[in-house]
Amino acid sequence: MTWQLFHGTEQEWDDIVVRLGATTPFQLSAWARFRQSFGWQSIRLLTSEGAAAVQILVKPVGPARIAWAPGAPLGCVSTEQLRELAGDVKRFVGGAVVYLRLADHHSLDQSRVESFKLAGWSACSTSLGGTSTLVRSLNLTSQPVSDSYSGNWSRNLRRGVQRGITATAWDTPDSVLVASMHGDVEDIKEAFHAEWRSDSGAIRHLLEAFGERLVMVRAQDATGTIHSVRAAVVVGANAFDFLAATSRDGRKLYASNVALDALLTILASRGVTTYDFGGVDRVNNKGVFDFKHGAGGRELSYTGDFEAAAPRLAKPVISKLMSLRLSA
Repeated sequence: MTWQLFHGTEQEWDDIVVRLGATTPFQLSAWARFRQSFGWQSIRLLTSEGAAAVQILVKPVGPARIAWAPGAPLGCVSTEQLRELAGDVKRFVGGAVVYLRLADHHSLDQSRVESFKLAGWSACSTSLGGTSTLVRSLNLTSQPVSDSYSGNWSRNLRRGVQRGITATAWDTPDSVLVASMHGDVEDIKEAFHAEWRSDSGAIRHLLEAFGERLVMVRAQDATGTIHSVRAAVVVGANAFDFLAATSRDGRKLYASNVALDALLTILASRGVTTYDFGGVDRVNNKGVFDFKHGAGGRELSYTGDFEAAAPRLAKPVISKLMSLRLSA
């Protein structure tokens, strides 16, 4: 058997995630714990030599098992290991049919893409979380965080400060307020469904699951009214954009610029060296792309989303359903 079940602690798993170079927060044990309340269970697999790992969320749908692994696999995987993965997952989770989907967020590598294809995986026609991201350095030994901002982004930051907006770390976030602000955002087009962001109970559970790994800031005016929030999850020396919402008034006050600048500065002061802005779509969500790009992000394409099923004949039908319903 190529893949083996991991039986260690959550902390031991997270140490493996850091060692193998997480490309998203979704391979952390905290994400699996959070998703349990949505009916997903998790399994964690390692190759025998420990060079590759994957955390998979599994949900039963009648006789089938839907298996979803955003940000996986981690580490170096061979064609043979990819070929065996779907079969090994089926043995571990049971079910007459297993549909397995991976979102490989490593930087685009044609040899890695070819390994998936040679192993019998199909490239998904649509990506659930975007086909690329934006990444920037937070290494203050080379330059201040603000040096990477575009001229227009810097001007908007100054406008926010001039309008009396300040931002600070929010160590005890109000889950009701955070959810309400997300619910108020009507023009943000997500590449995948994430309706839990406007659910205060879900936000509270998320904050509890990630604990100190999640760093949040709030941007407020002189009266103390909060107009923007932004949070990132820290994994090793890397941070990943995770939550962001700005009120209608906050947009006029450029509160989102002030919030992001504060978050990046705080992360850099804590030794974080790289910031990943999360999946972006320069065509269908150009406003968000331009905002993140102006903050210093450089575009990075993902290896891509791939799917497999056992038996293979079930893949087309389940794939279509999952493209409509699956979320991170």
